[in-house]
Amino acid sequence: MTKPKLWEMSGSEILAGVSRKIGRHVYFRPHLLKLDAPVVAFTFDDFPVSVFENAAPALEDAGMLGTFYLASGLMQRVENGQLIVDEEMVATLSDRGHEIGGHTHGHINVQKTPRRDLMADVRRNDEEIARIVGSAKPVSFAYPFGMISVPSKLALMHHYPGLRGIKVGTNSGLIDLAHLKAQELYDCSNDSASIDRMLDDVERRCGWLIFYTHDVREDPTNIGCSPAFFSQVVDKVRRRGIKVETVIDTLKRIGVA
Repeated sequence: MTKPKLWEMSGSEILAGVSRKIGRHVYFRPHLLKLDAPVVAFTFDDFPVSVFENAAPALEDAGMLGTFYLASGLMQRVENGQLIVDEEMVATLSDRGHEIGGHTHGHINVQKTPRRDLMADVRRNDEEIARIVGSAKPVSFAYPFGMISVPSKLALMHHYPGLRGIKVGTNSGLIDLAHLKAQELYDCSNDSASIDRMLDDVERRCGWLIFYTHDVREDPTNIGCSPAFFSQVVDKVRRRGIKVETVIDTLKRIGVA
């Protein structure tokens, strides 16, 4: 589909585009990141049953923990052709030490949702997760679809200590806690060499590299990866001796959670 030219767009479409760009590129909660060593996080959006079955065990076998962003309204439903986890799976991962993060209840596009409806949906997600895992509300959040705007960022920026988007890059130096950078972990767009470059970069910067994906299964979707590739990445990180933490643990360590 051809992207519409500026003069073909309505005023509201232009404003939405400007808002999206400002939300992505202007730091609303700047923080000077100071780490004594590089750190990696493995994060999962939605999250499908295949992640529970394949990704979590691969991390645990390597002595690592992950962050799983749950849209509570999707549980036991199919999203993007993938069956989403149930409450028992969520509780099991939490009991094993993994982090359960917020991802809205209805898996909504926060850019298009009025503030009142957005906050009601987010609070419901918080309450559902807290009920399932038996603790306080989530500390970290991932924007569904990576969508963001000025109003949604302003609404959510102080609701969670850390919010992750899909803007590519390593978090280092001055970072935006309201829109943490991340790197996709997809079979269709990554290979061994590209992962090595990312790991070289996080080591050189002494930064924070946050990977994200969705399903982890044989014949993955275009927003997922295979168990073999996922295990390869985990092994690369392990062999380099890079510290792996949940997002909440890094936020606590830098003093913002």
